[in-house]
Amino acid sequence: MAANPALVQTFNNELIPAPFANEVFVLKRPKVGFELDGVQTRNGKWSTTGALYLSNVRLVFVAEKADASGLAGFDMPLVYVCKEKLNQPIFGCNNLAGQVWPAVNGGGPSGSLPPHSFKVLFKEGGIGTFYPLFYALAERARKAGAAQRQAPLAQAAPAVQELVHKAFVDPNDPSTIYLSQPAAESQRLQYTPAYAANYGQDEKVDGTCAGMAVAQSQRLQYTPAYAANYGQDEKYEPMAPRH
Repeated sequence: MAANPALVQTFNNELIPAPFANEVFVLKRPKVGFELDGVQTRNGKWSTTGALYLSNVRLVFVAEKADASGLAGFDMPLVYVCKEKLNQPIFGCNNLAGQVWPAVNGGGPSGSLPPHSFKVLFKEGGIGTFYPLFYALAERARKAGAAQRQAPLAQAAPAVQELVHKAFVDPNDPSTIYLSQPAAESQRLQYTPAYAANYGQDEKVDGTCAGMAVAQSQRLQYTPAYAANYGQDEKYEPMAPRH
C-alpha cells in the first residue's frame, strides 16, 4: 500500500492515479466511503469519502478532500489484499472489507509488519459492475506466479482489456468502465511497482492472511511506501499533479 500515490490531471481537470508502465485502469467508482486503520493521522484512523479506481495492479482511493495530516489518497496492491469480504446488510449500504499488507521490506504475509484493515462503503447504487471485475482481477493477481509478477505488465494487458469489454454493466452501478485509458501516455510513469523483497514468494492464492499476529500498538511504527520512487519517508504530503 502507499499513502498519497502520484496523481495526474486529465483533460477535464480530474485528478486520477498516475498509471504505472503498462498498467491498465479498468473502472472508476465515485462517491464511496473509505475507512482505514494504522495510518499516521491524529487518531491512527482515516474515514472519508472520494473515488475508487481499479486496475490490473491495484485499488486506488482518492479522497475528495485531504485529511488535516495531508493524507489524500491510498493505493492497495491487489496481490497484497486479503481476507476481503463483500457485506450486503439488510440495513445500510453494501461494503467491501478486508486487509492489505504493507508492500515494503518486512511486509507481506511472512513479514513482521501487520496488515491494515480497510472498508469501502458503496453509499450510492449497486455493485454489479464493480465487484465481479474486482474479484476477477484480484484472483488473477494471486494466481500469477512470482516470475510472471515480475515480468512486464504488458503481457497481461490484452487479457485485462478483453475482460473489460465483456464486463456486465449493472444499470444500478454508477461505476465508469474505461474502454480507453483515462490518462495520456505522456503522463504514464516510466516504471512498474516495486514491492517487498519477498514479493511473489509468500502470497496465498485463497485470499487469507498468513503470517504472524502483531499487536495493534505496532501499526504506527513504520512509514508506508509502495514504489521505491515514492520515497521511504512518506509524510502524507500531496504530490503535485503532472501535466
